[in-house]
Amino acid sequence: MARAFDWQSKGDEFDSRMLHFSKKTSFKSFKLLIMNIEDVIVSQNTKDLHLVASQFCTFIEKIQPFQQQDAMEYLIKIIPLLYIKGILIPHFEFDEEENMAIRLLTEEEYEIAYLSIKEKFDTYNYFEFFNQSINQVESIDLSELIADLYQDLKDFVLFFNQNTFRSQSAALWLCRVNFYERWGKIITQLLAYLHPLLFPSQVNDY
Repeated sequence: MARAFDWQSKGDEFDSRMLHFSKKTSFKSFKLLIMNIEDVIVSQNTKDLHLVASQFCTFIEKIQPFQQQDAMEYLIKIIPLLYIKGILIPHFEFDEEENMAIRLLTEEEYEIAYLSIKEKFDTYNYFEFFNQSINQVESIDLSELIADLYQDLKDFVLFFNQNTFRSQSAALWLCRVNFYERWGKIITQLLAYLHPLLFPSQVNDY
C-alpha cells in the first residue's frame, strides 16, 4: 500500500510532460502536449494507475471481511488517488478505429460485486445528489456507483494485463475516455457523500 500512496514525489511528471508553455507566459499560449503512446505506457503515472486500480479492484472483490467503517475509510483514501492518476493520463495519438470498446468484466462478475458492496453498505446505500447538468436532485445508489467504478477499472486492469502494445494502448485510451465520461464523475459523487459521513464534526475531533 505504501507504494501506491507514494504519488506526491512524482507530481513533477505533470509539469514536465503534460503541459507546455511558450516563451510568453500567458494562458493564451497554453498548449496540450500530445505524447507518444510508447512513453505513456511506460510512464510512472501509468504504473501507479495500474497499481492503485488493481488494489482497488482486489479490495472490492474481498470486501466482505471488512467492517463497514473500515471499508468506508479505505474508499475515501484510495479513490482520490485514482482520480489524480486518471486526470494525469496525458492526451496521446490513438486510432479510434482500433478502439476495442468491449467489457472484459462479465455481467455475472459485476452483479456479484454489486451485491457484495450493497450488503456491506446497506444502511447508507441510498442518498441524494444535486446534478448540476440537469439542475435537479437525483436519488443515487451508492453500491451501483462503486460497482460502476469497479467495472471501468477492472476492465482497464484486465485489458492492460494482456501485456501487448495494442491492448495496453487501447486500455489507456479507454481508461482516459471513461475517466472524463464516467468514472471521474463517480469519484466526485462518492467523495461528496462519504466525506461528511466519516467526518461530520470539527477537524479537532480527528
